[in-house]
Amino acid sequence: MHGDTSSILMLVLLLLGTSIVLITLFYRLRIASLMAFVLTGALFGPNGLALVEDPEQLSAIAELGLTFLLFILGLEFSLPRVIALRSTVFKLGSIQVLACSLVFFLALRFFGLPSYVAIILAGGLSLSSTAIVSGELSNLGLLKTRHGEIAIGILLFQDLVAVLLLIAVPLVSNQMVSFSFQGILLTVAEGIGLLIAFFLAGRYLLPFLLQEISTQKSDQLLVLSALVIVLLSSMLTSSIGLSMELGAFLAGMMLGDTRFRHQLEADIRPFRDLLLGLFFITIGMLVDLRALATFWPYLLIAGLMLVLIKALLISGIIRLLGESWHSAVTAGLSLAQGSEFLFALLALSVRNSLVTESIASNFITVIIISMMLTPILIKHGPNIVNFAYLRMGRKTLEETEEEFSVLEQSKKNHILILGFGRVGQTVARFLRPLNIDYLVLETDSVRILEASAADEPIFYGDSSRLDILKAASAADARIIVVTFDDAELATKIVEHAKQINSDVPVLVRTRDDSNLEQLLASGADEVIPETHEASLTLVSHLLLMVDYPTRMIHSIIDKARRDRYKMMTGFYHGERLGFLGKEKNRSNIIHAVRLPEHAFACGKTLQSLTLPLDITILKIHRDILVMSIEDNQEMALQPGDVIVLRGMADQIDLGESYLLRG
Repeated sequence: MHGDTSSILMLVLLLLGTSIVLITLFYRLRIASLMAFVLTGALFGPNGLALVEDPEQLSAIAELGLTFLLFILGLEFSLPRVIALRSTVFKLGSIQVLACSLVFFLALRFFGLPSYVAIILAGGLSLSSTAIVSGELSNLGLLKTRHGEIAIGILLFQDLVAVLLLIAVPLVSNQMVSFSFQGILLTVAEGIGLLIAFFLAGRYLLPFLLQEISTQKSDQLLVLSALVIVLLSSMLTSSIGLSMELGAFLAGMMLGDTRFRHQLEADIRPFRDLLLGLFFITIGMLVDLRALATFWPYLLIAGLMLVLIKALLISGIIRLLGESWHSAVTAGLSLAQGSEFLFALLALSVRNSLVTESIASNFITVIIISMMLTPILIKHGPNIVNFAYLRMGRKTLEETEEEFSVLEQSKKNHILILGFGRVGQTVARFLRPLNIDYLVLETDSVRILEASAADEPIFYGDSSRLDILKAASAADARIIVVTFDDAELATKIVEHAKQINSDVPVLVRTRDDSNLEQLLASGADEVIPETHEASLTLVSHLLLMVDYPTRMIHSIIDKARRDRYKMMTGFYHGERLGFLGKEKNRSNIIHAVRLPEHAFACGKTLQSLTLPLDITILKIHRDILVMSIEDNQEMALQPGDVIVLRGMADQIDLGESYLLRG
């Protein structure tokens, strides 16, 4: 017994250790981490190196990973969000799933699969990867775009379908053995009764119990409670012939609207990640590497065909239901891959003898191929679509759909506000009472809907595009205000604005001064760093509280602004450079260098020193004296002098090295 336990432990360590190495590599290649688990299973499984001859050794534990995944999916399932996106979720989602399922069902029947198996697998093929799509859209900042909202809405409906398919597998398997309408009705009745029990328990019993547990202030008790809730709910559904995963999803959904949701999710997540990794490893063990080596061209073609068929079907459906071509095609490309839930369906189908391992292996390979294409399709989908349109001699889809009513605006002498977030809205609130005419460009469709309902002059448009700025009468604008917290985007906008009208003043808001010179060089007339303005406000209040003359305070603050915050550039860094922003190496910092006895700079004058580019000496400390740079250019430096440098973080080390070693 001890030997069996030890061998299983060694096996798990080997599998997880290999997965860590592959995940690190895949992360650099922008490939989803679940691929690393699948590849690990394929390498060490019975069809690879055969270190694991019987995947059933792990499957019982690994299935708990899928159970925990469904529990967290239930916690994150937001009924208010579904209601808010009901048109997308139920209309687009249902039509997409039905249309794709029908096409794939006919294809699978053509290749000889039984009807009951073809229905389940066709439904699985109609699903897309929630984890990959939502992750990529979030990383690229596309969640708030129209095609991002469409994709998320459809994924919400697909999650519901995935749960139904997981229920269907054991039901179909049971009916194959002993088919009876009475058995089906009994199972449905038991399921409805269990659903009511879950609702009552989630509404009244569990919140009361968790409240009592939380008063004990014990993390271990909460973790144990979360585990018991998941396992008990899974056992209950399994006992009536339904899947364990259904019970976990229902329990999560019932607790999703309680105030314990985030605590339960945090408690379960570590178990889920570990066990789900094992689950995907067991999925990988179904892959036959020898068959893959033989049939890879056909499987590659099948993977590409899956992506092409789903992209065409989903894009066409979205377009037919009234969305723009651009939103339809980019959403279609985003949802064109297979789903990780199909892996779960295949595993359950193999376990319930619905499909053979060879069929499951081929399906898994095809899904992996489609998933590997997903990041490329999501990131470059809009460019691919526009390129295709341009090749046909037509306008890009964006240009076609964005011929909006701004084109009819013949405004002059107005303030053009680009972006209507917190800063843009604040600017508008001050302009409106003063009867100063302004126009707003924004890409957030929800914000546009809300603001236009409040009679704001707001229009959809990508401010970084030259033609959109022209349509918004940028040439005749009194001032252009750029409110985006994105220096690269702001720089592009400034360049386009100056190309349209070199005389129009452009004000740019930034978070800090790390890109101040870049923006000024691009043509911005004023750059307002938020952190500096907050500091100046604090200083002005401080000086008022110590009874410093108001006129002198205004003079000090105005001088700091006229000097373009030169006095406030650079900071002494701490243990971490986090406050310097995303481009830490290109941020200004201040660094003090004490000259030892044999330093290169000792005996040399300031005038004779040739410091690296962008490094400035602010001041020199000698004993208790602080010496100005302007008046001491001919002064020879001495051991013990402290030289205060200012410059970019990636240049400061070079400056210190020069002073010390030459």
